[in-house]
Amino acid sequence: MASVNTVDRSETRSALRVAFIGGGSGGHLFPAIAVAHELLNDNTDCRFLFLTSDRQVDQQVLDNSGLPDAAIQIEPYASMSTRNGVFRSVLRLRSLWLSLRKARRHLKTFQPDIVVGLGALASVPGVIASSRRKLPIVLLEQNCLPGKATRILARRAQLTLFGLRCADAILQTWPSPFHINGTPVRAEIQKLAASPVSDILARKRVLIIGGSQGAHALNEIVMRAFADGFHLPSDWEIVHQTGHADVAKSREFYQRHGITARVAAFLTDMPAELSSAGIAVSRAGAVSIQELACAGLPSILLPLSTAANDHQMFNARLLEQAGAAIVIEERHRNAVATARSGLVKLLTNADERQKLSNRIRTFALPGATSETARILRSVAEKPA
Repeated sequence: MASVNTVDRSETRSALRVAFIGGGSGGHLFPAIAVAHELLNDNTDCRFLFLTSDRQVDQQVLDNSGLPDAAIQIEPYASMSTRNGVFRSVLRLRSLWLSLRKARRHLKTFQPDIVVGLGALASVPGVIASSRRKLPIVLLEQNCLPGKATRILARRAQLTLFGLRCADAILQTWPSPFHINGTPVRAEIQKLAASPVSDILARKRVLIIGGSQGAHALNEIVMRAFADGFHLPSDWEIVHQTGHADVAKSREFYQRHGITARVAAFLTDMPAELSSAGIAVSRAGAVSIQELACAGLPSILLPLSTAANDHQMFNARLLEQAGAAIVIEERHRNAVATARSGLVKLLTNADERQKLSNRIRTFALPGATSETARILRSVAEKPA
């Protein structure tokens, strides 16, 4: 993508310049992309710097963001090495130091009005560099259990915006001002919150989505649930996003069991998929939860068991306690049986689908994107 030209900070300008810092998964970047689109809708001269991890997923997500080349600069500045062994700590410290230097250089060139920390280790050196330059900092924390990076950086921030409500014990000791704002999602997803529940109940499609990480275990549980004599009602069909590794195996499975299914490694138009589904089986990342809530989909959630600090399970339990989703622990010995039971319940009981649809909708905050954009403008405009 094209790089943004250096701008003299002494010049008067009305368009906002935002540095988004962090990454490592789509869940970190999707809210930032949604907010960037919202800011561009208000002023097409806005410019964005993304300081991301060096993982390929960050580049892929941003390349497919729909943000215009002239508005966005991408710099994979932070190493996310998973190397283990005796030199791990030394290598990580060196990596953080090098990333800090790179961040300082990019920030000096780009001269942002505001910095937005997106979470994960990739956010730490860039936000620290921003703090040393005395730039206004806002942190986006989507999960109800704040990540380690967000906790470390909170003292440096003017504000933390939470997507899901955290436990009171966490909020009471949070070291910076905060606001529970909801998870920003793109405009096409926001519009789904207006679809009537009656329309959702009329649909006969199960949407299975494993997320940007860890789809294999979910795929295995779902396919085993559909095996062993389970019969999908004849008027229902399946759409299954499997990831590249499992696409061929999944297609063969559905064909062998006579199940009508459209299988794809990745689904390119998620708003369309959500708007045509009647039931969802999904991971429990905060972005996925907000998308399911806007769509009002009766959902079975299988939190990613390897998620940091098990934060997806905390997200899922928040919905489960409200009667808004069925939650399955993927490592539990009865995970397949529980998945099968949940699918049977939703496929055969419209009242159960209606109850879950109504309750998950209470978590929908379609205005979160515009509110986040408004807050960023407000923080950026405050006198230093």
